[in-house]
Amino acid sequence: MEQLFADYLEDKLNARQRTELETLLANDEALRDEFEDLKAFYADMQKPAELDPTATLDLGFYMMLEKEKGAEQKKKAKEQKSQMRVSWINSPILKYAAGIVLLLGIFWIGRKTSDKDLNDLSEIAKIKNDVEETKQLVMLSMLKRESASERIQAVNYSYDINKPDDEVLKALIKTMNTDENINVRTSAAEALSHFGNEKIARDALIQTLLTQKEPTLQITVIDILANLGDKRAVKPMQKLLQNTDTEEVVKRKAMESVKVLSL
Repeated sequence: MEQLFADYLEDKLNARQRTELETLLANDEALRDEFEDLKAFYADMQKPAELDPTATLDLGFYMMLEKEKGAEQKKKAKEQKSQMRVSWINSPILKYAAGIVLLLGIFWIGRKTSDKDLNDLSEIAKIKNDVEETKQLVMLSMLKRESASERIQAVNYSYDINKPDDEVLKALIKTMNTDENINVRTSAAEALSHFGNEKIARDALIQTLLTQKEPTLQITVIDILANLGDKRAVKPMQKLLQNTDTEEVVKRKAMESVKVLSL
């Protein structure tokens, strides 16, 4: 990874490679911190007064030396924090973070032992996929928790998933339709709106208007479908208007949305 950072700092990466690396850094605080440390070290190396006669060596080599110098200090710092980690060992957030760190570690070791050209960023694509899978596993696991707040947290994790598979989307749909807590169901509906480009998500939102009776959820779904601009939602909204059991506040929202979608 140090060599990849070096190529970035020396402007050796093409536009696509720079964008992929910047995206990876933006989504991973630990990796970003490491990059900033190495960036600062690189800046110091550029000062003429401090240049070493061996400055022609590869920048990645210098970065590796600097990292080795601080290895002992990092080890001591980790030992001091070890007791704090014990109380968090069962935290789903920690498991989520640990999974990502492990994947990054595997990636780093692989890059160290590989003779492959570092301009090839296929490994980055691989690790991004692995991170996506980790996020999905954490979300699906937490949706089964008894605590409503933890289930809402699980739903919120879905926002970090760039390309959810059918299992994730179906889990959100099931949560929206069947969870015993209205706040969890509403959160699931809002999460599905984040994936409004997926037909399975839009279909589920439209269908739920015909089955859900909770005004809060009905209003949320009506707003979502209006914002998505899905004209198929007009008919179920009209049915809500014709239903004598529909709350007046829901009817007003449905009437407004029907007008918008009918334009």
